[in-house]
Amino acid sequence: MFKIIGTGMYLPEKLVTNEDLFAKFGRDPLEKIMSRIGHGARYYCAPNQCSADLAYEAAKKALEDAKVDPKEIDLQIISTDTPSQLSPATGSEVQYRLGTANAGVFDVNCACAGFVTALDIAAHYLDGKQYKKALVIGTYAMSKFLDPDDGMATPLFGDGAGAMVLSYDAANKTASILKADGQYWDYMGIYGGGSREPFSQQVLDSKKHTVKIPKKFPATLNKEHWPPLLRETLAKMGLKPGDVNMYIFTQIRKVTVNEVMEEFKLPMDRTHTIMEKWGYTGSACVPMALHDAIKQGKVKRGDRVALCASGGGYSMASMVFTY
Repeated sequence: MFKIIGTGMYLPEKLVTNEDLFAKFGRDPLEKIMSRIGHGARYYCAPNQCSADLAYEAAKKALEDAKVDPKEIDLQIISTDTPSQLSPATGSEVQYRLGTANAGVFDVNCACAGFVTALDIAAHYLDGKQYKKALVIGTYAMSKFLDPDDGMATPLFGDGAGAMVLSYDAANKTASILKADGQYWDYMGIYGGGSREPFSQQVLDSKKHTVKIPKKFPATLNKEHWPPLLRETLAKMGLKPGDVNMYIFTQIRKVTVNEVMEEFKLPMDRTHTIMEKWGYTGSACVPMALHDAIKQGKVKRGDRVALCASGGGYSMASMVFTY
């Protein structure tokens, strides 16, 4: 039970256009792929930037938007699968820099379903007593883990961060569901540098420290899982798809968003996409898209919002609430 009282986002400065990618990897078939998935551009971190930097900037804007002092935050959760370092948590640095000195802090990693998962965790913590306000951040610096010669994986990712400030609100009922299908754990990820294969010259030579797609996900995976996940979540509140004012999905593939809205028999103005201008920003894309929709006036107070996210693992998360 919560109310979103502030949102913010941040993009790094380096623009990488589709034309830049076509020049490097060839126009065919990449142009057709980009047209279908809807990615129009993406932004990369500067050499001296990391996911903590992106998170800090987005969180600072969200706190300013909420008009909340950092010391009022009781809980801070960061969602990322591109941490600034393996340990300690990226959130530790962000807490120090923001001044959220009274907050409990931890990171969540379930890939691109991470932000909605973190939002769900925060909703369960908020009680109006020990936890009155929470800061939830999704940050993504995947450009740091790209193989510049990999024409399959590299074009799919960009960097960015999105953040929300939540306050406890007993009257604002929410519903949520978390699911996963671990059979896909080895389909996409960064498999070198962890405890399975610690950093070594062999890991570097094989480029296992970069994001790899060893197996191809079924093209219909999200299309098959998103609608029933949302219907199940909505049913917990006695709602149907048509009762939602705005749907925000993981921004990986625009054609899937179109297909889900068609299945729900809803117009595309009931959803909002950002991949055409900012590309795919993983764990940051859902808060970035919602922030953008709010600032454009497409989401207003009292609107019912549904979030649906999925990512490598294969992790899924959905949530319904009133903005």
